[in-house]
Amino acid sequence: MERAERKLTMNTESEASRQDQQAELRALLSRRLHFMGIGGQGISALARLAQTTGATVSGCDRAPSATTRELAAAGINVTIGHSAQHLQGQEALIITPAVLALEPDHQELVAARQQGLPVVTWQELLGALTRDYCLLSVCGVHGKGTTTSLLALMLVEGGFDPTCVIGAVVPALGANYRLGQSRFFVNEADEFNHNFWHYHPRLTVVTSIEYEHPEFFADYEAFLQAFTRFIQGMDLSERWPLPPTLVMNADSPGCLELRARLGHWVGRTVFYTVAPEAIQEKTEQLTSITVKGESPLLFEAHDLKLEGETSFRVRLHAEGSRGAASQARSLFGGEKIALHVPGLHNVQNALGAIAAAQSLGVSEEAIKRALEGFRGSRRRFEIRHQGPLPLAGRTGDVILIDDYAHHPTAIAATLAAARQRYPQRRLIAVYQPHMYSRTKVFFEQFVEAFDEADVVVISDIFPARERDTGLVHARDLVAALAQRPHFSGEGRQVLYGGDRTQTEAELRALLDDGDLVLIMGAGDIYLVTEQLLGEGGQSHHQG
Repeated sequence: MERAERKLTMNTESEASRQDQQAELRALLSRRLHFMGIGGQGISALARLAQTTGATVSGCDRAPSATTRELAAAGINVTIGHSAQHLQGQEALIITPAVLALEPDHQELVAARQQGLPVVTWQELLGALTRDYCLLSVCGVHGKGTTTSLLALMLVEGGFDPTCVIGAVVPALGANYRLGQSRFFVNEADEFNHNFWHYHPRLTVVTSIEYEHPEFFADYEAFLQAFTRFIQGMDLSERWPLPPTLVMNADSPGCLELRARLGHWVGRTVFYTVAPEAIQEKTEQLTSITVKGESPLLFEAHDLKLEGETSFRVRLHAEGSRGAASQARSLFGGEKIALHVPGLHNVQNALGAIAAAQSLGVSEEAIKRALEGFRGSRRRFEIRHQGPLPLAGRTGDVILIDDYAHHPTAIAATLAAARQRYPQRRLIAVYQPHMYSRTKVFFEQFVEAFDEADVVVISDIFPARERDTGLVHARDLVAALAQRPHFSGEGRQVLYGGDRTQTEAELRALLDDGDLVLIMGAGDIYLVTEQLLGEGGQSHHQG
């Protein structure tokens, strides 16, 4: 991938020069900044944060969205469309890394360079901003948004008053960011483009590791090495009473590989698990991985219920307890935690946030309030409609759920959660593949990911930061799925949806009373839901 030409770069040759560049970046937060692609979740959160810290913020994006409308309502000058004229009077251009890969000769990039303006990714700017904070970062392939949201809400409930930047709108916060007054900062740390290398957290949660972003990482080894370097770059200073802390999912083989690579890491490691059937063996395994003579802290979810509801209890295996359940301490007075968001993967997300919050000293009461009040984030198993919906000349009882899932593991987990929560309904999965490289590299995993669905509709591939070179087509995925024994059963089918408009028409024709529709993807497939609910100006009213 082509790297940015930029005046401010994070590749430094000395600590002094690095600090000088950090100071330059921080100084931008009081200047006139133009955010290109401001409708993205991460960059929009930073735009709002920069506005509150004294910057004069403007932005543009290629199309209007709920996010651009919210930014405009907050007083940010948002323009739809791109133009070199946007750079007039600006003091820096803030971009997303994808622009550098997809459009290195973008007119706004060219104009910024010609004017000698700093061109900075929003992650670089956020990295500079967070250097003065006790940063708490959540990374991993799956569950980052939900875990970050939960951890942020636990700190809010506990009176820690954190500043937060989250990769999705959290209804409880009313936004994808929060401005706090304390020294705590919570953020979601993304591995693509090595974005998370700009962050130096004091506490890191690693939710899961498996190969992802084949358009950037050559192989799994390069992917794992990126995480290793991120952890090695954590804040090990003497500034904070909180020791450097690494919170890891013990049920993710990739997380265990990462911890083994870190060897005698100087900080504290805390694990969590939702697979309690071999807890003694697990604690011994974790002890060997952390190269210590005693068992590390292990938070365990047990007494799980996933059918019809999602609930669990938590106990803590302290260092030296050797994993015996009788020696473990029950949290929350032994009471069950009930989640509004379904699925085993959300139990994992909740447990990761619990382990991090406990490490910070958040009270059990505050943690429990945050968990039981959490109703998800935008596009994370978001129930957009439940009840009567106008269908073709009639009305049917339909549930519409919108989800960001775009990796095979996430799709399978989301479908399993839907099946467990609503076992009696016909499950229709609508999926918009995201990027040609991901669809090609993980093709066989995608083919195996949809077996919980009764009907699958595959729309055209959303290119994101790629161009179509004929590598793979959505019809290829449809043909392979149709060969699965699961889809040869009565009432089962796999359909090619075509473009987004055609996919919406296909779904309208399919919908029947009692259906549960799960619309998945990281592109613009969510607009199908909005059209079905009449929010796009061309369809029925919202129920």
